[in-house]
Amino acid sequence: MKFSEIKIAQHSGFCTGVRRALDLAEKAVQREKGPVYTWGPLVHNPRVIADLKKKGIEPLSGLKGVPPGILVIRAHGAPPEVYAEARQRGFTILDGTCPSVQKCQKIAAALAQEGKDIVIVGKRGHPEVIGICGWSGDKAVVVENPTEGQELHFTNPVGVLAQTTQNENNFRKVVAVLKDKAPELEVYPTICGATRLRQEAALELAKEVDVMVVIGAHTSSNTMELVKLCRQTGVPVYHIETAAELCREWLQNKDRIGVIAGASTPDVTIEEVIRVMTDYQRPEGQNIEDMYASTLRTLQEGEIISGKVVRIDNDEVLVDIGYKSEGIIPLQELTDKPTSSPEDVVAVGDEINVYVMKVENSEGNPLLSKRKAEHEQAWIELAKAYETGIPIEGEVLQVVKGGLIIFVGLRAFLPASQVGLRYEPNLEKYVGQTLRVRVIELDRTRNKVIVSQKVVLEEELAEKRAALWEELAENQVRKGIVTKLTDFGVFVDLGGIEGLVHISELSWARVKHPSEVVQEGDEIEVMVLGVDRERERVSLGLKQVLPDPWEGVADKYPVGTVQEGIVTHIVSFGAFVQLEPGVEGLVHISQLANHRVAEASEVVQVGEKVKVKILDVNEKDRRISLSIKDVAEEKAEEEYTNYQGEEDTASGMKIGEVLGEILEEKEAEIAEDDEE
Repeated sequence: MKFSEIKIAQHSGFCTGVRRALDLAEKAVQREKGPVYTWGPLVHNPRVIADLKKKGIEPLSGLKGVPPGILVIRAHGAPPEVYAEARQRGFTILDGTCPSVQKCQKIAAALAQEGKDIVIVGKRGHPEVIGICGWSGDKAVVVENPTEGQELHFTNPVGVLAQTTQNENNFRKVVAVLKDKAPELEVYPTICGATRLRQEAALELAKEVDVMVVIGAHTSSNTMELVKLCRQTGVPVYHIETAAELCREWLQNKDRIGVIAGASTPDVTIEEVIRVMTDYQRPEGQNIEDMYASTLRTLQEGEIISGKVVRIDNDEVLVDIGYKSEGIIPLQELTDKPTSSPEDVVAVGDEINVYVMKVENSEGNPLLSKRKAEHEQAWIELAKAYETGIPIEGEVLQVVKGGLIIFVGLRAFLPASQVGLRYEPNLEKYVGQTLRVRVIELDRTRNKVIVSQKVVLEEELAEKRAALWEELAENQVRKGIVTKLTDFGVFVDLGGIEGLVHISELSWARVKHPSEVVQEGDEIEVMVLGVDRERERVSLGLKQVLPDPWEGVADKYPVGTVQEGIVTHIVSFGAFVQLEPGVEGLVHISQLANHRVAEASEVVQVGEKVKVKILDVNEKDRRISLSIKDVAEEKAEEEYTNYQGEEDTASGMKIGEVLGEILEEKEAEIAEDDEE
């Protein structure tokens, strides 16, 4: 018999959950006093169960009449009533339930508490499924395939979850059917990440070889799923439990042979199967250990390798790195950023780089660090950024004495003096923000990284200023931010260049102080009045973008009309009166009163309301001549006329009548004189 290659799938043999349960049982025998039991067969593998019995570990299907001792809950889990009865009977419980199964149990319990219907896609009667049903209060319905799903109808919202070793394609098909069977469907894809990877590896390998050999117990659910998947490819598939079941004829005239093992298959069984295969034809100088080891990655402490996240627990993450067992990343080795859950950092299926801290811990798992792998890569990138001066981005983590801690692949220090262009009194506002910074000091031997945002902002500002100087031109209207108020005006930032709005250009009305019009921080529109590039000065105007109150002023204030105004300013030659904001007229000193006036303050005071007569309007030159005297004279004449009218009415006689009598008396006197 000749074949050129035996290919062993990477994801073969005990999964982490099974290995953990086995370790619990074996350590219990070594450390604990009294009998050690397991709730049901610890794994679906007769050979393993037999080995455990030799060590004094007995599987139980019930607790009644059994002397109390240590009870190890298998990876499949158990219903809550098993825990309750065990405690009641005095057993000490070691829970070996796979974390992925525990997740299913918690979801089922929560759905039951919410009063929702529950569907479990899995194998009816499987220990894991029985346990999950128990945690649902036995309210869950088990569905094995889409056909069974067609028979269901729900009136309540439904939560659907999967047995952790379920075929993903079958789960999706059942979910598709149930979407039309319930008013609301919540889907929980609880298939174990390691199971998914094992199934994917089986499919990929089956497509590459001429025959597949699947090793695992005939009662193992996950092994049966592997058999089904491999047969879907059309390649011949043989399911064996031990090397004794292997037939020579299966491999006859096959060039490439694929091997994969279920999650309950021990390494020793896989090695025995490979040994039998290689005995059929063994290349000179090659032994079984070399062949099996050649399928596995070799590790060295300090190296950085890639892997795929297969499981996430509360305090650690399991990563498939192609080694004989999954690597473990403790929670504190995930990231430098504050986090309460590993799921905030990674998800099942993520491809990540990890640093090998230890090839094997006490349980045979590589000890890994994602944080240190990121550190190594970060030092390389930071060195490049330091040499080239290229800005990098980082998230601000916290405020510390003298500045900020910012994450740029590792923790770096951003001094308070390097945060902004000006002094920043409130650093708390930066926490959680992503900033562009430049590495200004780097020393790996001292684990020291200092960065600056200020130098980046200064360069950006210089670029903006240069571009803005090119664009600025008179009569442009631009937006800006008021940065400073002075007695003579305000400074406005146009986006890198500050311009001055003189106090006379703030408003059409008279302004005593700029604070009457604007405040620091205001965003305003201004007109560019002048640009002096040599002296780097820009003159701006605010009133130019506001409506001109002098437009149509002659129509609003016709000559000869009397208007009311407020005295705004007193000068040696008269007083200015505001008719409306931005429109003032002059009352010449000669028009203040009908008597000689030495100073205008003898007649009016600033802030006083007065009535004025419009004498002249020069809209072009923005001048209005006013008179207070004319208003006073006209008022006096009007009062005198009114007074005379009142006197005449009071005597009951008209003026003509009075004059007539006087003339008659005068004529009589003249007549008497003539007679004499």
